Amino acid sequence: MIQRSSKRPPVTYTTFQARDLGGDTAELFKTAARDAYERFRPAAMLVGASCTAELIQDDPGGLAQALALPLPVVPLELPSYQRKENWGAAETFYQLVRHLCPAPAQRPDRSAPRPAGQRPRCNLLGATALGFRHRDDVAEVTRLLARLGVDVAVCAPQGAAVADLRRLGEADFNVVLYPEVAGTVAAWMKRTHGLPHTTVVPIGMGATRDFIAEVALLAGVDAAPLLASLAADMGTGPGTLGSRAPWYARSVDSTYLTGKRVFVFGDATHAVAAARVAATELGFNVVGLGTYSREFAREVREAAKLYGVEALISDDYLQVEAAIAEALPELVLGTQMERHIAKRLGVPCAVISAPVHVQDFPARYSPQMGFEGANVMFDTWVHPLMMGLEEHLL
Repeated sequence: MIQRSSKRPPVTYTTFQARDLGGDTAELFKTAARDAYERFRPAAMLVGASCTAELIQDDPGGLAQALALPLPVVPLELPSYQRKENWGAAETFYQLVRHLCPAPAQRPDRSAPRPAGQRPRCNLLGATALGFRHRDDVAEVTRLLARLGVDVAVCAPQGAAVADLRRLGEADFNVVLYPEVAGTVAAWMKRTHGLPHTTVVPIGMGATRDFIAEVALLAGVDAAPLLASLAADMGTGPGTLGSRAPWYARSVDSTYLTGKRVFVFGDATHAVAAARVAATELGFNVVGLGTYSREFAREVREAAKLYGVEALISDDYLQVEAAIAEALPELVLGTQMERHIAKRLGVPCAVISAPVHVQDFPARYSPQMGFEGANVMFDTWVHPLMMGLEEHLL
C-alpha cells in the first residue's frame, strides 16, 4: 500500500551479518540508537522489535531505555506474526499517548463550566497517512464541527507532533473518526482523563445526522438549526448544506438503483457504514457484509443481522472471492483486493476501504464523511453501474 506524499521520512539503518546474531547484538543496537538520536535530534523515540529481533528474543525497547537518552523512549511490542496493520497502528498510537499524555494524579472535573467566550474543543482521533481518504475526512469533519461552534484542538496521529500529543487532555471531548486506530486511545482517555468520546462515525447522511446530535450533546451546543437544514436536504430537495446525494437517490433517474444486489467488505468502520448507506439511502439490497478486522467481528456480525445475511470475518482473499461469487452481486464495495476479485468475476466495483492503491489517493477533494462525503459516495458507487437506459440499448 502506498500513498501520495511530497515528503519522505528520514531513514537510518544498520547492517549485520549472520555471524553477528551469535554475538552481542545489543551493542550494535545501542550504537544505532545513539547515532539516530545525534543525527535527527527527535522529540521522542519509538522502539520496536523487528521480526528477527522477535525470533532471537532481543529487547530493543529495554535497551533504548537503558541508554538514558534525553527524550521520551516509547517501547513497542508488536507481534508481527500474529497481528495485522490496524492493530499495530492502534497499539502504537495508544503507547504514544500513554507515555506522552500520562494519566493525571487526580481525574479532572469535566463538569465545570467553560470560561465565557471559549468555544468547546475536541480532538480528532484516528486519521493516518495510509487510511482511506483520511486527509479529506479530517477537513470535512472540521468544517462540520465549525458549523456547530466546536473547535479542533488536536488531530492525531496523522500530523501530530509530540507537543500536540502532550495536550490531548486539554480538550473537552474526543471525536473518534476511525475506531480501528483510535478506539483504544479514546477508551483509555475516558477512564484516566475523564474525556468522553463519540461513538458515531459520520459516513452517510443518516450517520452524519446522528453524529451532529451526539456532538451537540457532548459539547453542550444547540444543533437544531443545522439539523433542520439537514432535514431539508434529506426531504424535498437540496437545501443549504450542499448535499445532493439524498435528492439524487430519490430522483426518477435513480430508480434503476433500487434493489441492486451489493456485497460489502473492508475494515469494520467503512464496511458497516457502507452497508447502512447502501440499504437505507440508495435502496440497494445488501447480500453480503464482511471485514478482515477480527477485533471488530462482533460489531460487523450485529450489523449483518440487520440485512439478513451472515457476516464474513476473514483475511483470506480466496474465501472472500468464493463468498462474492456465491452471492451473485451486481456491485462490490471493498478494498483494492475486492476490486481485483470483482474484475475477475466481471462485476462492477468501487473501493471503500484500505488497503488501497495509490490511485485511491485522488488529487481532488474526495471525503467519505459528512455532507460532501455523501455526494462522493453516491457518484463513486453509481458510476460503475449500468443505467436502465443502457441496459435496453446494449
